[in-house]
This record gives sequence, structure tokens and C-alpha cells, in this order.
Amino acid sequence: MNSSTYGYAQYPHTSGPPLRGPHPAEAYGQGSAGYWGAPADERTLALLMHLGALFVSALVPLIVFLIKKDESPFVREQSRQSLNLQIMLIVAGIAAGLLMFVGIGFVLLPAVVVAGWVLQIIAAVRANQGEVYRFPLVPDIVR
Repeated sequence: MNSSTYGYAQYPHTSGPPLRGPHPAEAYGQGSAGYWGAPADERTLALLMHLGALFVSALVPLIVFLIKKDESPFVREQSRQSLNLQIMLIVAGIAAGLLMFVGIGFVLLPAVVVAGWVLQIIAAVRANQGEVYRFPLVPDIVR
């Protein structure tokens, strides 16, 4: 298979961007579609993976990451970013749940859930556009 099979025409010497980072700054945010050059099927899979994470938490990004990590740099990075977010949301949810004993958890837990939904929807829209959204304040736990 040549590089244009997967839509990675700008990387004629490989099958696309490097699978594993570190990726340059232009690989993230608005305008990053040119870096990834992901075909429509990969964008759709990334979109569905982000939407699936809304309902099934870390399970969907984990499955997609494990299946596609060696096939598609774009889907690998999308699922890695989503998995990192889901891990942080689980940790924040546990912390907010524990803080319910002192009263502020009743405000924090819904805020964590809503923030997770908003970030995941933003990432889904960006994935559909062929861009990778790097979540703010989320460390790279899964590399």
C-alpha cells in the first residue's frame, strides 16, 4: 500500500505521520488537519469513538486505541487523547465524590461531568474536521 491509500500524501516516505509522538505543535488544534491528512473513514471512526466515550466512559477509547494504535496515527492520537481525558475524569469524579462528605462535592461532581461532556463533544467535532483537539489541563498518561 502506498501513502496515498490512507490519505497521507504529504508523507510519501511513510504511511503517514509518525505513530508515536512527540508530535509538533502544528499537530494539534485548529489547522492541524493538514498535518494528519486523515481520510474520511478515520475521521468518522474518531468521531464515533469520542461520542461513544460520552456514554461508555473509557471503554470505547481503550478498545479503539488497542485495535487501531498500529494502523492509523490519526485514530491512535484521537483515542489516546480521549483515553487520557477519561482517566482524568474518573480521578476527578472520585475526588468530587469524596468531597461530598464535606459538602462541596455536590457542586464539583456535576461540574466534572458537564466539563467532560463539553470537552468530548469539542473533540468529536474537531475529529470530524480531521483535527486533533488537545484537552486542556490533561496530562499525557497514555503515551
